[in-house]
Amino acid sequence: MSYLVLARKWRPSTFDEVIGQEGAVRTLKNAIAQDRVAHAYLFCGARGVGKTTVARILAKALNCQQGPTAQPDNSCAVCQEIARGASPDVFEIDGASNTGVDDVRALRENAAYLPARSRFKIYIIDEVHMLSTSAFNALLKILEEPPAHVKFIFATTEPHKIPLTVLSRCQRFDFRRIPAPVIQQHLLRLCQAEKAAVDEEALRLIAREAQGSMRDSLSLLDQVLAFGGEKIGVAQVQDALGLAPDAVLDEVCAALSAGDAGALVRRVGRLFEEGADLKRFLEGLLERVHRLILFATIPNPEEMLDLLPEEVERLRAQAKLADPLRWHQIFEGLSRTVFDLGRHPFPRLLLECALLRLAALDRLSGLDELTARLEEVSRRLAGGGAGPASSSSTSGKGPRFERRPSPAAPPAPGPAPRQEASPPPKEVSTPVGPPSGAAALAPECSQAGGATLSEEWQKLVGLVCRKRPALGSVLQHACPIAVSAQKVRLALEPGSFYADQLKSARNRDELARCCEEFFGSRPQIEVETLAQAPGLSLAQAQDLEAKRNREELRRRAVEHPVVQEAIRVFGAEVDAVEPGAKDSGGGRSEG
Repeated sequence: MSYLVLARKWRPSTFDEVIGQEGAVRTLKNAIAQDRVAHAYLFCGARGVGKTTVARILAKALNCQQGPTAQPDNSCAVCQEIARGASPDVFEIDGASNTGVDDVRALRENAAYLPARSRFKIYIIDEVHMLSTSAFNALLKILEEPPAHVKFIFATTEPHKIPLTVLSRCQRFDFRRIPAPVIQQHLLRLCQAEKAAVDEEALRLIAREAQGSMRDSLSLLDQVLAFGGEKIGVAQVQDALGLAPDAVLDEVCAALSAGDAGALVRRVGRLFEEGADLKRFLEGLLERVHRLILFATIPNPEEMLDLLPEEVERLRAQAKLADPLRWHQIFEGLSRTVFDLGRHPFPRLLLECALLRLAALDRLSGLDELTARLEEVSRRLAGGGAGPASSSSTSGKGPRFERRPSPAAPPAPGPAPRQEASPPPKEVSTPVGPPSGAAALAPECSQAGGATLSEEWQKLVGLVCRKRPALGSVLQHACPIAVSAQKVRLALEPGSFYADQLKSARNRDELARCCEEFFGSRPQIEVETLAQAPGLSLAQAQDLEAKRNREELRRRAVEHPVVQEAIRVFGAEVDAVEPGAKDSGGGRSEG
């Protein structure tokens, strides 16, 4: 037994049954009653709002045996043939499948003949914007001077793609999206007729998801009825359509406003494990944030939204979790992610990273707030409010980064040992500044005669870099244990690329020849792989020294009185410090 879906079973058959298009219906009914029917109509609007349905009703009204009449009886043979799509005088053409000029030429030739049994030959061309330019040009002449027995009805979702020469020859009707309350009331009547028990809240959710399309709402209702069984509620609709419950959206919005990255990752993980459609979840989240923006900026947004009283209170309270600029910031980030989520190979990872980025972003500040803060800083600096900063900032060419304590931060007790990444180097005490790369190479470097070993190693690596640059790059990542004319003993990390390179016979032979040139004799080459090297390689020592220089530069910059005052007034923190010309050379940093 074949089942007829609701969208076909309850398709309107008269003008009075059409829902939500009162303006277009009234104009067409009056045109028929006054005998002012045009030869060409263009019905524009979103999908599922009734364009093709009204075109069929208009065809029945013009060809009904009792007409032309605005109330076709649907009982005569002509009306029944049109309803079945079997009328020899009403042609429904798919513009997406008949796009060529030859199709339009065949239409023109056929239109020249009188109708077989009806009053008019009527051509209904759906998605007419899909016709090619040459097809539109072939259609112009018959549109301008059609035979008296021919009527054209065009339907399209994209009227901007139709040439102006065609638009000017048609009467245009814009079919609007159907309001959600109107769709809900229609669905309620259909459920009563179908004897289906569906809660009004569930119908309201279906109407909202249809986004103004009556056909979409009927298709969604069909899907929900097949899923839900005897009693349909909001939970069944959410499960059937893959929608995120309001509690989930509340949780995600609260985590975004609070910057709770862990809660966001856990929630996305649960949605993924439950098989939820992440794109539909993101679309629902985007709609929720839009409503929060309205509640944060407009006095009475509930007047523009179809919401229950408890939803209004919940959204009003949630909108206060962040300022409007923060919600706008979240909305912009989510809207960019929607475009990429559908075609990304790893949608879960993309969604997680997008939410984490939004949680980590700093709050946006308005122009008025920033201006007020800048004026406050200017007043304090001009009036000496920064204390000692005034004298230091007015002498010389500009403020200098001096090592003096500030009220907002305790003074740093000089260069202190800093915790480094594994493997931890053994610190070398120096009077001022960080240890040099030569002093941190190996344990022997801190013992008597160790400096000679490190210097010899650097000179040897320099020679190899000049002779064999590739091999020299490998040696920069090796830790020297012993370097002499008799033996060169090196340590590298097990399984590393550099260890594999030095173990090859060719590279060891090249290194031996360079050592022979350097020492005057050919030493024994030993390469060991140690998980914990006894010291640092040249590359590690250079990285360590550069890192300490950056940290020292940042410390001096943060301790500067002007920076301290800006931090205190703005409530911000230093994100990065870029060295100037003197800083890059190791000199004093000046503003």
